[in-house]
Parts: sequence; structure tokens; C-alpha cells
Amino acid sequence: MWIPEITNIIQLAIILAVSIWMHEYAHAYVSYRLGDPTPKLQGRLTPNPLKHIDPIGFLMIFFIHFGRGKPVQVNPLYYKNPRKGELMVALAGPATNLVLAILWIFIILIYVKLMGGTPNDVFLNNIDPMIGFWISFSILNISLAIFNLIPIAPLDWYRLIKIWRYRGAEFMEKYAHFWIIFIVLLLFLGGSVFSNLIMFVFNLLFTLIGQMFY
Repeated sequence: MWIPEITNIIQLAIILAVSIWMHEYAHAYVSYRLGDPTPKLQGRLTPNPLKHIDPIGFLMIFFIHFGRGKPVQVNPLYYKNPRKGELMVALAGPATNLVLAILWIFIILIYVKLMGGTPNDVFLNNIDPMIGFWISFSILNISLAIFNLIPIAPLDWYRLIKIWRYRGAEFMEKYAHFWIIFIVLLLFLGGSVFSNLIMFVFNLLFTLIGQMFY
């Protein structure tokens, strides 16, 4: 019984490592393109995943089946419009996760079509380990995208509050470690709602993209 469990954890680690790496790299790239040299000076403007993975955050994957990357440090003062630029940098991460989710849905549908199947076969037959892995990849990226849109520091979408209420955002930044505890409790208490939202988005994307193939 322990072999399937270890396999699932390894797959989860691979998926989250790639997804978190791309998420953080997107933050660094967009900030650099907006004129901020900080990510490049700190060695974050690289596709090397080791530069974006936080060791403790990665180990969390094996204990609580979720993790985090090494936050990219940026300096909004380099942007022409600091608040707008900071929001664009913040959205780059979740947007990248959403693109990855859509990409893997495309791969699933292409694979199924080449095998002579239909979209319904994806849910009726989960024996194929490749399809199962790709579904997990897509769903987890949707999870990361939605999770980071919670408007609480240190998650990405709290920067929207920074545009509306700068002092409120400063308060969140100051007590970011305490907000993490609140976020964990929020997910624990509202886990089913969060899961239903994720599956709704996945099924919606799967249906819309599936219409392009059949």
C-alpha cells in the first residue's frame, strides 16, 4: 500500500516544483521587463528551478501536500507607474499557472484524440497513468492560481489592496507570518468550497477547450 502513496507524493513534488518555479520566474521576468534590475541582480532572472525553490517550502510538500517557492524581491520604484507595475508583477504568477493548466488540458485532449477516444473517456477511464498525471498537473496549477488570488499577504492578490488602501497593505506585510496561519485555517475550514471552485474551473476549461477538438 505504501508504494502508490510514495508514487503520488513524488508526482505531487514534481508538479509543484515545476509549477512554483514557473510562477516565481514569471514574477521576476515581468518585474525586469518593467525596468527593475533587482531580480537579475539577485540571480532570479533564470529558468534554473533551484534558484526559485525554497527548501522549507519544498519540504512542506511531503508533510502537508502543499508548498511554496522563494518569493521574488522587486523594487516598484523602478516602474513608471509603481502601483500598476506591482500589480502586473503580482498577477504574472497566477496567470502563468493558469496558462500551464490550459496547456496540460490541451495535451490531454490531443493525447485522447490520437488514441481514438473522446473527452468523456478521460473521466470514464482513469487507468492511464499519463492522463492521471496531466489532470493532476492542470488541477494543481488552477489551485495555485486561485489560491494566490486570495487578497491576503503574502499572497499575490493582496497587492490589489495596495492600490486601494496602501496603509492596509503595509499592515498586512508587517504581519505576513500571522496571516499565513489565518490562510491555513481558512483553507481548512472552507476546503470543500475551495475544492469545488477548482473543479468548476477545471471542468469549464476542459469543456471549452474540448469543443475545439470534437
